[in-house]
Formats: sequence, C-alpha cells, structure tokens
Amino acid sequence: MRASLSARWLAPSLVLFAAAGCDTALSPRGDGGRLDASADAPGLDAPGLDALGLDAPGLDAPGLDAHGWDAASVDAPVARDVGALPCDPRFSISPRSVRAGEALSVSVTDTPGYVYIGLTARGVGSPRVEGGPITGSGPYTWSFTVRDLSAGLLDLEFTADMGATSVARCALWVDEGSAPIDAGPHDAGSASGPPTNRFGIGFVGPGDATDLDRAADLVGPGGHVKLIFPGVRRDTAGPDPSWSSAIAAAYARDLVPVVRIGPPWDDGFVREQADPGSDHLRYTELAAAYRRVLEGLPLRAGWPIYVEVHNEPNLCYEWRCTAGSVSGGWISGAQMAAEYAALLRDVASALHAIGDPRIRVLNAGLAPGGVRRCECGAEGFEAGNTSLDYLRDMQSAVPDVFDHVDAFASHSYPAEGLGYAFFVPYDRASTGLHVFERELETIGRPSLDVFLTETGWCQPGARCPMNGGTREEIATWTESAYRDPWLTHPRLHAIMPFILRDDAWNDFAWMDPGGAPYPVYTRVRALRCATISGRCP
Repeated sequence: MRASLSARWLAPSLVLFAAAGCDTALSPRGDGGRLDASADAPGLDAPGLDALGLDAPGLDAPGLDAHGWDAASVDAPVARDVGALPCDPRFSISPRSVRAGEALSVSVTDTPGYVYIGLTARGVGSPRVEGGPITGSGPYTWSFTVRDLSAGLLDLEFTADMGATSVARCALWVDEGSAPIDAGPHDAGSASGPPTNRFGIGFVGPGDATDLDRAADLVGPGGHVKLIFPGVRRDTAGPDPSWSSAIAAAYARDLVPVVRIGPPWDDGFVREQADPGSDHLRYTELAAAYRRVLEGLPLRAGWPIYVEVHNEPNLCYEWRCTAGSVSGGWISGAQMAAEYAALLRDVASALHAIGDPRIRVLNAGLAPGGVRRCECGAEGFEAGNTSLDYLRDMQSAVPDVFDHVDAFASHSYPAEGLGYAFFVPYDRASTGLHVFERELETIGRPSLDVFLTETGWCQPGARCPMNGGTREEIATWTESAYRDPWLTHPRLHAIMPFILRDDAWNDFAWMDPGGAPYPVYTRVRALRCATISGRCP
C-alpha cells in the first residue's frame, strides 16, 4: 500500500477540494502550544520524498493522474489491481486494510509545529473527518478519525495554515464491508448474536488489521479477541480513535471483543484516581470515564463486548502507592484488595447504568501468585499470597462485589502448584490450569461463566525465566489443554492465551514478529477448523 512520493504529489492544485465526497477537519492550533511554528513549506525533503520532483514508483498507476488522483474516477468503481498507491511515510493508518463502514484512525507525525492544521478526505460517497488529540513536543503527532467510508479509492491530505500548505498525502483502498455495525451502544438492534465458540487469543494493545486478520483465521467466527486499551483516567473524554477502529474491525471479522481497560502503560497508580477525600475507596469519577469510553465505541447489533476492569491488581506494579500515602510506608494485600473491589463495584455500576445488555463486565484477572504487601514509593515487596487470598479480601471489604460482574476473568496459567512452578509440561500443570475452579469456589459463585483472559506456555527466555518448552512442546501441551479442560469444562466460556505476537513478549507469542506462525498457532487452528468452520483452508 505504501510507495514513495514526489514533489508533484504536493502540487498546489490539490490543496483544496470542492467536489462532493470531501471533508476536512481543521484545528486552530496544531503546534502543541507553540505559536512560533515554522512557516516553511514542509515535506519536500522528508525521507521518502523526491526533492527534485521526479516520479515515484506507483504514482502513474492506472486510475491516478499526474498528481496521484483521477477526479473523474472518484465516484466510479475502481479496479483494485493498479499497483502500489503512494502514501507519505509520516502517515500512520489503522487498520491498514480498512473496510466500508469501519472507522479509520489516521495520524501524521512530523517535527515542525504546524499551525491551523487539517485533514482532508476524498473518496466514494461522503467520508467524514473528526479531529483528535495533538501529542508530543517535537516531533508532534496529529490524530484524526475518518468515518462513513465507502468501498473504493480514498485520498487523504494533511494541511497547515488553513489549507494553504499541503504537508503530506496518502492514498489507500477501502474494501467492501462484511459485517453489520450499528451506530453505537444505544441502538441494540435485533441481529442474531455470535455463534458459540470458546477459542480466542490475546493482544498487547488494540492491535491492527493484520493482527485481527490472523486472529480471525485462528479462532474463527464468534471467537474472542482480547484487546488492551491503556490510558483511561478520570478526565478521559471518550475512546481513542484507535480503540474505536479496533472494535469496529474486530466485529467486521466476526470476533467478540474482550477489552481490558486501565491506566496508561507503566502507570500503576490507579488508587490515585480515586474520588478526592474517599480514602481510595470510591472511584465514581474514574467509573464515569469508563462509561464515556464505552458510550463512544461502535458496537455491533446483537453482539456483546466484555470489559475487563484493569489487570492483576494483586501485584505491586499494577497497584502502586506513592511514598507517604500509607501509614508505615507499606500497603497490605488486604488494603489493595479493598481498594480494587471499590473500583470494580463503581465501574460495573457505571457501565450497567448505560442500560445496554451488550456491555458486560469482568473483574480483572488476578496473578495466581500475588503479594502480601508492597513498599510505597519503592520496589520492595513481600510475596506469599495467592489469588484466593486476594478474592477473600475483596469480598470482606465489599461483600457484594461479585454480584456486579457478568462473568469471571481468570489468569489460570499452567503450573504445578498454586501460585508457583509455572509453565511446566501439561502432565504436571493441572493445578494451575484449574485455578479458576478454586477461585469460583472462594467467591461462592460456582455458576459464573469463566473467561481465561490470560493463560498459556512460553519458551525459556527473558520473559520466561522458569521452565517452559520448545515451540513444538508448547504446541503439543496447548493442544492437550484445549482437549481438557478448555473445550470440555462446563464453566469455561472463552480461552484467550497470551499472546498472538509482540516483539517484547516473543517468548509467549504464537507468531513471530513478522507474522509467521509458530507451531502452536498451526496446531490450534487445525483443531479449531476440525470443530468450527469458517476462515479455514
């Protein structure tokens, strides 16, 4: 989809569009607070651009004029096989393979602090551009969402100075849509729900189109995909555009989204988001932010979305305390549990108050082995508790806390003991694989459906310092776990092993960073295709 650009691609005659099917979002300040931003015409000497104005590969492909756009073909069907389309490398597009009806997240990153910036979208129908946040302090990133897309060729242009300066352009294809997506949480519709399917997989982040395609091929129609949306605080106004795109793209591939929502990456100070004066035991303002996020997501008629409230709060780095905030300088596991129980109660109440039965709430999956106490403002900790201890402390503080959830999330990793000796071979891992049973027994809710929002094996490495196996052994052990207990236990609703792929977590990944499947992906996909049809060879 990407190709080099030339100076001709930035011709002044293309700066403004007057034809139908064009929309622009303008921002009065695109400089991240700088009023003295450069007024130079930018972009011609950026990497990937031909400063001499020579043709770039793909620029003269059929369907594009000398400037990269054939105005006569805007509203006409365009043959897809026209070669690579030009796209300035300063653009970031998600999903990279977008379908009609999906929302497209677009960002442009550059060093100059442009002012009065805007994004123009021209294509079939009437694409609509919404402005988003401006981040960074040089380089800057300007974010937008493009909606109401129709199948065909889409041209994007980022401008400055109220459209007088053309900065960068990008052309891409919009494919035919494949799934009915409704307008949002308040139009529940009457479409039939997803087919029964326990298979799933987890991401690190919201993922992209390639990740979602690979996930859909793996788990099939009605399978589950765990997405992570980091960055929610009390003042969060709504979903990041990339989150909306990820939800729409997941539904378009017939996947059920299970979304872990929490603080920004590497910020475990969730307790500091408590209501002022509540002694960290009330979180209604943060819960209202969760609600704004959910109300802004594009839900699918008849299909659920599951919200996992935070992650492993029984670990110190997921529930940090600042120095001086707790008497004695250490916070106990019981106090951490009481504070998280209040958060879960308040978020669940806020999300259920939306009144949309598609929105379903899960507790945070707990680390099977937790802590007894954590040092505030430092890295000290005392291990020894398990997830069962933490669950008991949650209920002691908020007795009805698990009446607020629609299903139970568990991180039942394979282990020889309760909270220790992880990632041993399958024939020794039964205790860990069945931790969810003991967790349900502990909270007195044996009939709750269980979502394994993390589980799985790893190969020895930096992220897997104990036990583990070869890629082939992981495939064999994982297939055995699917056969018993994952596909047979009556309480298990969905299994989302950690993870599809991620450079930093490759020891656990099911695909290499370039997208080539490891044996576990191939074996599990074959098992799934033998029982659930769809997206199979």
